[in-house]
Amino acid sequence: MSENRPTVALIHASTASVAPAEAAFGADFPEAQLWNLLDDRLVVDADRAGGLTPALHDRMSILIRYAVDGGADAVQLSCSMYGPVANAAAGAHDVPVLASDQAMFEHVVEAGVGRVAVLGSLSSAASDSAERLRAALAERSPGTIVEERVVAGAAAAASADDADELSALMSAAAADAGADFDLIVIAQYSLTPSLDAMAAASSLPVLSPPHLAASTLRGLLGRRAP
Repeated sequence: MSENRPTVALIHASTASVAPAEAAFGADFPEAQLWNLLDDRLVVDADRAGGLTPALHDRMSILIRYAVDGGADAVQLSCSMYGPVANAAAGAHDVPVLASDQAMFEHVVEAGVGRVAVLGSLSSAASDSAERLRAALAERSPGTIVEERVVAGAAAAASADDADELSALMSAAAADAGADFDLIVIAQYSLTPSLDAMAAASSLPVLSPPHLAASTLRGLLGRRAP
């Protein structure tokens, strides 16, 4: 940790998560020195393989080890698909290793709300996040209902880096969820540039995974500082 400026390694499986992660850390953990590590085939190869294979698990594990060996004070993954690798690696290293939405899920568990909407740009992403959130809630808040919703057009807007269109689509979805839920969760880092617009459009709390990851690591690394 250099001059109380911790180094956080951000490991990405897609280029789409880099800018949102950097923006979130800039807002909620500005003193962190960010180190971006990217393997932009991790998502593509997992999709082709039908999920997280042992070979892909090993590939992400190697990246985590590389970050730790390179002096990272914490490792933050930005792809939810590789969360199990982060969970497995956490006990093998003496620095925090967090899955992409680990901090956000903990926040939802602690909130103890009745109904949570998970908004994603693709059915696979929304379903994956919702299923893992249900698993996180199972023991400590089993009464919480989680429902995934796909925001049509959001994937294309995010891919085209059309921030205005993405914000319009996500804010409309957030407003629509207001009557039926107590909390809104953004499923993917690539959708988080719409956070402010969503919060303005809905009376509900809107949770962003990279922002909560940044604030969580700020607390953890602050306590670890000499």
